[in-house]
Amino acid sequence: MKTKIIAIVLCCVAFQSMGQTTADFEQRLYSSYIEDKIIDWKEIIIDMTAKYQEDNETDLLYSICFAQYGYIGYCISEDLGKEAKGALKDAIKNTKKLDELYQGRHDVLALQGALIGYQIMLSKFRSLFLGPKAFKLINTASESSDKYFNCSLEIGNMRYFTPKFLGGSKEEAISYYENAVELLELNAEKEEKNWMYINVNLLLANAYYDTGSKDLACQQYEKILEYEPGADWIRDEFDIKCLQ
Repeated sequence: MKTKIIAIVLCCVAFQSMGQTTADFEQRLYSSYIEDKIIDWKEIIIDMTAKYQEDNETDLLYSICFAQYGYIGYCISEDLGKEAKGALKDAIKNTKKLDELYQGRHDVLALQGALIGYQIMLSKFRSLFLGPKAFKLINTASESSDKYFNCSLEIGNMRYFTPKFLGGSKEEAISYYENAVELLELNAEKEEKNWMYINVNLLLANAYYDTGSKDLACQQYEKILEYEPGADWIRDEFDIKCLQ
């Protein structure tokens, strides 16, 4: 009976993914993000993976890797460690494949460095040997920080989340977040309602707020809400930080 049930589930997943394009999947990710239902990304990623196994489209694999990146970050923030570790294992395999396809392109290196950062967050004792590897990948990726938004993003994250006594600086992170936003606005991510565009703007807003620039933070929240009025959870954050 269990085998039949599994077969039925797999057939349903395959059927659901048929006919969907990368843009369709991105829209599903975006809608779940706006509705604060990122937990639903697990099923969306399963559908994306099924479609990729059918077509082997590189653009879809690229989208899967970033979706996994976002989903793992969500799981860590919600203390879903076991779920995060499972997703991370798959993401590392996918980014390795993507790296081979793109032949060491710096945006993929930045993504790999970020995933190593997640490994460290999920297992602190591994920081001694994983930390230098992540640092090397992200610093190599920084050579393209004027080309790929996530190269700037991950330098900003490294500065922002590294303790001050180890060289971190929330103030220094801001310029990298600002650059990441500018790069996204020069590309199609803004027009296509991409979840990452809002996410990077939120990181910038939080960085402004945490470094004492409340006015800039509130302007940033207003910009996000103008872009996506339906994001009620972001509006709640704006109300708490800016109207109280």
